[in-house]
Amino acid sequence: MKFGNLLSLAPFFAPYKRDVFFALLALLITTLMVLFFGKAIKYLIDFGFAKTTTGYGDLFSLNLILSVFLLAVIVLAVAGYFRSFLINSAAEKVISDLRKKVYDHIIRVSAEFFELTKTGDVISRLTVDSVVLYDCISSTVSFLLRNLLLFAGGIVFLFLTSFKLTLISIFLIFFAIAPIIFMGKKVKALSHKSQSALASIGSHIEETINGIKTIQSYLCEEKEARNFFSFVDSALKISLQKIHVKSLMIAFVISLSFGSIVLVLWVGSHDVINGKITSGDLSSFIFYSVVAATALVSLSQIAGQLQNASAAAARIFELLQIQSPVREIANPQSFEVCKEITVKFQDVNFSYPGRKDFSVLSGFNLEIKPRGKIAIVGLSGSGKSTLLQLLLRFYDVDAGLITLNGCDIKAMSFSDLRKNFSYISQDCFIFSGTVFENISYVDKSITTEDVAKIISQNQALNFINHLPQKMHTFVGEKGIKLSGGERQRIAVARAIIKDSPILLLDEATSSLDNQNEQFINQAILDLAKDKTVITIAHKLSSIINMERIIFIKDGEIVEMGSHQQLIVKNGFYKKMYEAEMFEIDPETSSG
Repeated sequence: MKFGNLLSLAPFFAPYKRDVFFALLALLITTLMVLFFGKAIKYLIDFGFAKTTTGYGDLFSLNLILSVFLLAVIVLAVAGYFRSFLINSAAEKVISDLRKKVYDHIIRVSAEFFELTKTGDVISRLTVDSVVLYDCISSTVSFLLRNLLLFAGGIVFLFLTSFKLTLISIFLIFFAIAPIIFMGKKVKALSHKSQSALASIGSHIEETINGIKTIQSYLCEEKEARNFFSFVDSALKISLQKIHVKSLMIAFVISLSFGSIVLVLWVGSHDVINGKITSGDLSSFIFYSVVAATALVSLSQIAGQLQNASAAAARIFELLQIQSPVREIANPQSFEVCKEITVKFQDVNFSYPGRKDFSVLSGFNLEIKPRGKIAIVGLSGSGKSTLLQLLLRFYDVDAGLITLNGCDIKAMSFSDLRKNFSYISQDCFIFSGTVFENISYVDKSITTEDVAKIISQNQALNFINHLPQKMHTFVGEKGIKLSGGERQRIAVARAIIKDSPILLLDEATSSLDNQNEQFINQAILDLAKDKTVITIAHKLSSIINMERIIFIKDGEIVEMGSHQQLIVKNGFYKKMYEAEMFEIDPETSSG
């Protein structure tokens, strides 16, 4: 049985080695107390119940032995408390540290990983699998060590009591080893499948919740229920197979262990009658046989639990082994935040990781001067949003360069690069919390006065003052208590308050009505007079006042100029603008 995955947890125990040491000491004491009971039984029978001239039993010996028994029970209870407390507290700390380390690693992995990995699978590894590991550390490992000590101690005392009977017992025990190893491997494989099946269930639940409105609007509840049932049934089938193998393993070990005890009892009784051993010796031998057999049975159960935990550990440590394709170089070039930044795309080629056969950008060139106000437009899939994601290094270009003031962004640290940008994505993600917490998310030093100032300067943010608790109103998970337009306005406020020299807007006002859209766009331009603004627009009416409009088609720039210049040019932009004004399909109009 391979438990290398569990050994990977060893470094996480280093800060808590003192707790672990005393937990192991307490474990050793409890084990010794249990083994002591076997000898106490021998003396109780041979001396406490021994035949005397006045009858059976020596009261002094009986009381003395029982008093020692009672003392051992008290020591066992106290040591048991400290063993349980120390090992459980250490387990909690270790799992907390592991979750933090995995989360800290995952949150820094590039967008490519999340594009190709189910979110529910990651969540399952951080929650379900970590709980399995906690159970392993707090209970399984402790029971493993205790039962190993009991088994080893039991065997030693068995030899000391009767060499012949012990050899018979050991000969029978060896028959249990091979089946345990074979069935243990089977349990491990099924455990890994079971954890993966549970992760699939979690992913499906998450997808269902996120898409609940779409599911209900298309009356697909029964379809999704059937899909979910198939995932559950698949997980159940694997779990039942695992239970079957574990049950076979336990039944085999129980039968062999206690069958051995019956055989030993039969042989030992003859030795007592023949005077080779005392009644106390036989009773003590039976006690140690039960201890050893029970420990062996427990070890067979623990083997399955360890296999399960090993599979869980493997899944968690797989996350830590993920190497982001977008990485910082060893010694990044320093790049300070400054107002005068020239952004340049030079012969950039790019394809998304999941679609390497489809080129999003091909030989793309663009220069944006400091404080420039640029709008990028085009049909869906033309590569508009990709430009912003490449600027932020969510992805790396396949070929070519992207530079800030002539410095390759790949040569910068993520921190130095991203400090220069304020970014509003298409989905305008809102965190669970208050309006203030969302706006001040970028900087802990931001005060309520700072947020109030932003609100007062931006008419489109006045709605915040009409919320039940104003900026301290709780917005719910993903901002569910807000409208789409309100979420976008909060995202805009968050970007503005960061005060970066370059503002990236990816359809930042798409959920606003025309009046509020004009308010927010004008507010952005007013607040960003000394900033570079690069906006991706779906509605052309929102960008007619931009200094320069760039039309992208099939990953290349086909037109560039102001709104008036492009209208006069009578090309793709004008056709798209007219299609919007007269509500014509732009795909048809541009054809």
